[in-house]
Amino acid sequence: MVPSVVGHLALLAVLPVSFIVITALKRSIGKGQHQSPLPPGPNPLPLLGNILSIDAKQPWLSYTRWGATYGDLIFARILDQEVVVINSQHVAQALLDKRSRVYADRPYLATLEPFGWSYSMGFTGYGDEWRLSRRIFHQTFRPDSALKFRPMQIRRAREMVVNLIDDPKHYNIHFATFSSSVTMSVVYNYETGARDDPLVLLVVDAVNAGVAMMTPERAIILRLFPFLLNLPDWCPGSSIKRDARVSTNLTNEMVNVPFDYVKQHIADNSISSRSSMVGEHLQRIEEQDDALKPILESALKKAASTAFAGE
Repeated sequence: MVPSVVGHLALLAVLPVSFIVITALKRSIGKGQHQSPLPPGPNPLPLLGNILSIDAKQPWLSYTRWGATYGDLIFARILDQEVVVINSQHVAQALLDKRSRVYADRPYLATLEPFGWSYSMGFTGYGDEWRLSRRIFHQTFRPDSALKFRPMQIRRAREMVVNLIDDPKHYNIHFATFSSSVTMSVVYNYETGARDDPLVLLVVDAVNAGVAMMTPERAIILRLFPFLLNLPDWCPGSSIKRDARVSTNLTNEMVNVPFDYVKQHIADNSISSRSSMVGEHLQRIEEQDDALKPILESALKKAASTAFAGE
C-alpha cells in the first residue's frame, strides 16, 4: 500500500506542474498566432492575468487608471480571457459604429442565463432572433412613428416639473419616473403613478441588481467554474448562486408583469391594441400561423423589455 500512496502523491505533485506547462505552451502558441500587435496594457501575472489589479466592485475605475498610462485602447487578460478595453467615446464610435460589421457583436457571457438577462437585445448575438427583435423595436421608435407619442411626452414632462417644484431634493427620482413613464406608455400603454409606481420600482431594482452582479469579471469566473451554480447554499462560494437566483426572479418579473398586463387588457377590451408597441404587435401575431406565434411573441417580449429596462 505504501508504494500506491507514494504513487498517488507523486501524481498530485505532477498535476499542477503539468497544468502550468500546458498553460504556458498555450500562451506561447497563441502569441504566435496573432497577426497584428496587441494594444498596450498592464503586464499580466502567470495564470491569473490582470484580475488582481481590477477593482471587482468598480472595475471601470481600474480601466480609467489604465487609460492614463496605456491610452484609449488597452489589452488585458483576466484569468484565461483576453480583453480589449475601449476607454474613450471616440474610439468606441470608430470601431463599434463606423466599423460595426467587423467589431459589433456580443461575446458569450456565462452570467446571462443564470442571472436572467438572456432576454436583453443588448446581449444577444447577431442572428435571426436579434434581427426580428430589432425590426419590432425600430417600427415603434423610428422618428416618423414616434411623433404620435409627443402629446404624452409633453404631459409627462409637465408632471415632472410639478414634482421637481414640490420635492426638489429627490430630483433624480423624478427624472427616473419621467423616463420610465414615457417608456411604459409607449411600450405597454401603462399609466405610471406620479411617484413610487410599483413597476418603475421593479425595473429599477432589477437593473440595479444586474449592473451590480453581472460584471465581466464575474462572468469569466463563472465560465471557468460553472459548478459554483450547483453548490449548496451553506457552502462557501455559493453567494454567486444566490445572487443569480435573486437577479433571475427580478428580471422575470420585469419582463413578464407588464407584458401580461397588456395581454390581459386586450383580452378584456379595456385598452386599444393599437395604443402601444406590445399591443400593436400582439394583434399582428394573432394573424400569423400558430407555429410562428411563439417565436414572434418571444422576439416582441425581448424588444419590449429591452426598451423598458434600457430607458
